[in-house]
Amino acid sequence: MTAVLAALAAIVVASLSNLNGDVRYVLGGLETAGKGGVGIWDVFVSRPLAYKLFMAAIDKPVGGPSSDSTHLVIRLEAYALVVAVSVVLYLGVRRVAGRAAAAGIAGATGLSLLISPPWHFLEPDWVAVLVAVLAVGVACVPRWPWLGALLAGPAAMLVVAVKASTFPIALVALIVIGMFDRRRAGWTTLSTVVWVVVWYVVSRHFLPWEWIWLEDLAYLVHAEPQRIYWDELVKLQVAIGDAAVLSPVLALFPAAAAVLIRRETGRRRWAGAAVAVVAFLLTLAPAYGQGEFFMYHFAATVVLAAGTCGAAFALSPGFRLPLSVIAVVVSGISLVLVRQPDSWRLEHATPVIWAYEIGALVLAVVAWFLAGREWKSLPWSVGVVVLCFALLPPVLQGSPYAFSTYNHSALNGRSPDAALVELGQRLGPDTPVLYLTYGTVNHAMGNPTTCRYPSPIWLQRGAGDDRMRLRPSYDDNLLCLTEDINARYLVVQTNWYSRPKAAPDVQALLDERFDCSAAAQIPAPPPVIVCPARR
Repeated sequence: MTAVLAALAAIVVASLSNLNGDVRYVLGGLETAGKGGVGIWDVFVSRPLAYKLFMAAIDKPVGGPSSDSTHLVIRLEAYALVVAVSVVLYLGVRRVAGRAAAAGIAGATGLSLLISPPWHFLEPDWVAVLVAVLAVGVACVPRWPWLGALLAGPAAMLVVAVKASTFPIALVALIVIGMFDRRRAGWTTLSTVVWVVVWYVVSRHFLPWEWIWLEDLAYLVHAEPQRIYWDELVKLQVAIGDAAVLSPVLALFPAAAAVLIRRETGRRRWAGAAVAVVAFLLTLAPAYGQGEFFMYHFAATVVLAAGTCGAAFALSPGFRLPLSVIAVVVSGISLVLVRQPDSWRLEHATPVIWAYEIGALVLAVVAWFLAGREWKSLPWSVGVVVLCFALLPPVLQGSPYAFSTYNHSALNGRSPDAALVELGQRLGPDTPVLYLTYGTVNHAMGNPTTCRYPSPIWLQRGAGDDRMRLRPSYDDNLLCLTEDINARYLVVQTNWYSRPKAAPDVQALLDERFDCSAAAQIPAPPPVIVCPARR
């Protein structure tokens, strides 16, 4: 009962924050373009089709403007999916590794997905982890390995389809399956390759714009092909430490892995160490490949760390006490650090990050030498309580999205969307508009648009970067200014889209179609302005 109450309390705390801006951006684009008659196959929201389909499905029961209640419903739907996937993982691991390992791994994995940092929750990287966990579970559930492979292949393919940069997470899933049963891993690998090839061929043929967008999005981040640069590795090192401060379960990963490896002997011990290192590096690959080092790029690393801690607690009962003490101490320190003012966190980021990274390695060495000793055994409930405590720092109200890296000043809490919701109602909920806004504004207002770029990132980036005006997506986005003739208002988010920096042809088209003079503007909450169409 104690474990259940602790888990429920932590989940409730995590659910108090609104959905993050990236998720609301996608929802806003799908909702407003969908109301304008743009099919999900054609709308651009900076995310692949598989992710758009997932978000459209989870948003369908809600279908209303942004509010605390709609966001809560979406959360509850996602929670139901996590619980279902965790049950599948438990059943699968129980078949190949026993009840204790299944309870520890599935329980910890499920909790880390439920009590997920707000900037992780429902991001493509988080969804990729969810379907990767599903792939592991369904690969191991059936008695026959070939049947498990048939079921797991599509799930592993979705890891790639929801976001191309998350493909290393599919490899982690295959490695985990291989740790349990190499035969199942072989069959699942074959199935995954077949499904990925089918997905690639079909999408290339029937959805060419998906690949044009993917190439152009990569161009937004990397003007040149990605290589291994020293400064990028330094940024990765900083980002890993930043993520460990925010999610202390990361700092526990090396110690938990050491405990598990210590249980093995001979070649199996070395193989276990190699698997731990490779799996860890693969979870970091999406962050390095994208080169932006946002905290949600480490969603898979956090879940891997939690699952490893769960396995160590379940399979090494004699080491539960020191593992719990370590977790409580490190998590307590994180709770203090993340509540410090933004200025303090920026000033002290370097020593804090180094302390966490060096401390994690020291704890691994200590765990290695102490793992053979017998300590007072603790009940299962203690492990659940301790894990929930370790997952709390990033989900508490007022905690930052990052300790010191990008979005370090953004805090968990409610989004002030009420004024934008009222604006949408005042214009008329069915009144078509043309948005020059980030998609969170679309999500709040809810007015339909017939532009398939409901949040026109290419026009926005092209306003400040001449290179972007050479991309195919820019020209396609530009058509909204000439072909979207039904818009009765132009909605501009002035701190996101700079009209003065726009190309001369864009400025001329906007001035020709809309009257943005101070006298003509419709009252709107800053930084949004609303310009009526010229008739």
